Amino acid sequence: MRNAFFNWMIFCALTAAFGCRAPSPAWNGTWKLNPSKSSLQGQAFTISVSSDGEYRYYDRVVGLAGFTFRCDGKYRPMGKTRSEACVKSSATALDLIRKENGVKTNAYHWELSSGGRILTLTTTAFRPNGPVVTARIVVSRMSGSNGFAGQWRDTSYLQRYADMTLRTDSRTLSIGYPSAGQYIDAPLNGTDAVVRGPQAPEGMTYEVSAGGKREFLILTKSSGKVLTQGSLELSGDGRLIVDSWWNPGRPNDKSTFVYEKQ
Repeated sequence: MRNAFFNWMIFCALTAAFGCRAPSPAWNGTWKLNPSKSSLQGQAFTISVSSDGEYRYYDRVVGLAGFTFRCDGKYRPMGKTRSEACVKSSATALDLIRKENGVKTNAYHWELSSGGRILTLTTTAFRPNGPVVTARIVVSRMSGSNGFAGQWRDTSYLQRYADMTLRTDSRTLSIGYPSAGQYIDAPLNGTDAVVRGPQAPEGMTYEVSAGGKREFLILTKSSGKVLTQGSLELSGDGRLIVDSWWNPGRPNDKSTFVYEKQ
């Protein structure tokens, strides 16, 4: 009996955030975004081109340094196993190809509209044991007069995250965004979980911990660097989830999505 009591105390200590209780089953299910109750701060990014032809992508919302590349057709290493090459076919179109261990994994096509006000980003994922998956994002120019350089705003973010699926128990929170092609199975002990799926950003992870029976605390990271801090909060009646996130350095620039139970 003493050993059983001791083991129970250890379990409670490890799950203290839940007060020795599993999260509410009301979390589980499908949730629909209510845009009228939600507030989105931006989803903007910047593309710059240096005088010697180096492109740089920078996410203005989360402060992500992003990535750089040159459109000269040469493959350049990205870490130990990946490489990338870019070809600019015209003043309004370019293509990036990424490989892993010499095998093509992703293709990215950027194309400007005739007036240069709209940029369409098409991503294609080549999976070894599955179909080819293509996604398209349309963004509008915020600054800059011509070419790819300038600030751009994502106009399709709400559609991609309009639906959310959740499932949780005392150990794991599983989050799915079907329209965005992104899925996470995050342990509740603070261990980083890789965002997976055909449209998952490379190097993106979620760190999830329990803030209580009706709250999860989330850190979103890219290659180990914290991008956003946030939380999921379940209403008392179990019909609403408030998803909030912000840059840790700019807590006043908070975005909030309100999801309703389906």
